[in-house]
Amino acid sequence: LPKAELLWASTREVLNLFQAEESGCAIITIPHDILGKAAKMIGFDLTALSLDTVKMFVADSNAAGFKL
Repeated sequence: LPKAELLWASTREVLNLFQAEESGCAIITIPHDILGKAAKMIGFDLTALSLDTVKMFVADSNAAGFKL
């Protein structure tokens, strides 16, 4: 189909935006909350983001009384 374009729907997380782009999608449907999260990540150090996420999980598990 020479005029067909690939559409990516049901974006559930920011990672899906990168996956859609890598797969060559011409159209990506994005919920407003995911778009907001993606906008906040522009220029953010992904290593720092990963470390912050791990720290949040550890703090939450400690607050819940879980032992790791």
